[in-house]
Amino acid sequence: MSLTEVSDASSRSHRHPGRLTRSSAARVLLWAAVLLGTAARVAVLVIRPLWADEIFTLTLAKKSVPEILAALRVDSGPPLHYLLAHVLLAPFGPAPGPADVLVRVLSLVASLLHLPLLVVVARRLGRPALGLPAAALFAIFPLAVAYAAEGRAYALASLLALVAFERALTLRERPHAAVAAGLTLAAAGAVLTHYLAVFPIAALAILAWGARPASRRALIISGFAAAVLTAPWAPTALHQPRAAMAWLKGPEFGSAPANVLVNLAFGADPQDYAEGITTALRIGAAALLAFVVAYAFLRGPRLLGVFVVTAGGLLLAGQVVTGALLLPLGRTAVVFLPFVALLFAAAPPFFALAAGAVAAAALAHRIPHDAEASVGELLTRFVAPHVREGRTVCAAGYLGPELSYRLARAGAPAHVVFFPAAVAAHPGWYREEEIPREALSGEAEALLASPDRPTLYVLPRGFRASRALASRLAPLQPRRLLGNPLLDVVEIPDSAAR
Repeated sequence: MSLTEVSDASSRSHRHPGRLTRSSAARVLLWAAVLLGTAARVAVLVIRPLWADEIFTLTLAKKSVPEILAALRVDSGPPLHYLLAHVLLAPFGPAPGPADVLVRVLSLVASLLHLPLLVVVARRLGRPALGLPAAALFAIFPLAVAYAAEGRAYALASLLALVAFERALTLRERPHAAVAAGLTLAAAGAVLTHYLAVFPIAALAILAWGARPASRRALIISGFAAAVLTAPWAPTALHQPRAAMAWLKGPEFGSAPANVLVNLAFGADPQDYAEGITTALRIGAAALLAFVVAYAFLRGPRLLGVFVVTAGGLLLAGQVVTGALLLPLGRTAVVFLPFVALLFAAAPPFFALAAGAVAAAALAHRIPHDAEASVGELLTRFVAPHVREGRTVCAAGYLGPELSYRLARAGAPAHVVFFPAAVAAHPGWYREEEIPREALSGEAEALLASPDRPTLYVLPRGFRASRALASRLAPLQPRRLLGNPLLDVVEIPDSAAR
């Protein structure tokens, strides 16, 4: 019996007693997956340390609205998630504190709302039995779990894209002003939450194909209205610096395009697995996705298959043009995962079970790693006692903003000096290749010549900023307090401090 026929089978169980047992077992399995995914989201939210991007979200959200908009002009991304986080955090003041977890709760709620919404979408597609299997699969996708517990925009953008899809399906059935308004707001909100939502939102245009004239007009008008709502942000989006996304070109992220199919089929990122396992996952993902898409075209729901292929085609075209859309760590796949879950739920049960089994195994593998302390957290534990003794800190490169926030949360607030000063100008990203070597050396010399120069220096390895500081520190005979393959912490001895 197909997993997607559980509800229908229950109504026929009095004629087929064996089916009752099987359908009951399937339903128990599906609800167990939903509960497991929910529990995993809450657990990861609690156990995983904040990381640099979340700290950037918090830092920006605690600013005033004009400051948030001004900061995004020299960074990347749209404003809606930051503005919502600002509203949530405003009552608690600008200082870091326990209430900062609300930025993760926003993502958690958005992710959990996918589950009942998938049931509604399945009903709109005319296949209500797809709802619970799709929700169960989405619940245990590791990427959906990870970004449900992260204070970034991905879970909210995914939810709004799914809401827009549901409203568009409803509008096909019943043209109504309130439904059209809901589609407009959800579509505009998704794009203003994360730019990746542009692709599923643009693909909604395909739903006008085959619709009744009144529904087609309503869909077109809603799409136009959404474009009008997002238009005021377009000039800022077009002028945000390309350097803000230059980190994508790093060699450590070169596997992101090759992993996209794995991200989609299993909701997992294979970067931490051995090469043989990764290759097998890529082959398996390609085969499973090809089948479930073909099955949707042949057996239905065809409209879902057409929508997913259109959205994926738009993403591929955008990647060819920009070369910067396939983000590492599975980020690109997040807004597509609920639609992929529906595709798998519509296919024969083997395919949903295969994807679910791999997803569950990947989730079990990932969660223990989420509890591990990050580099920033370990660094803060080491530096905090020195700060409490009155020492000041200079952090080279990307570690400055994170260290400043973590020290404040650890009860050891300190004025952390960012080096170079460009880090303070746009703390969401740092590209030192744009800073001339002479400028780095001059800034390091001026910092160390200042009567208020710091006494502790955090120097991440492999960075020009660290080398510039180290070369100027050498005559002062700094004492190394900490050294590992990632960074050094050095101190200017008291005899040379002033």
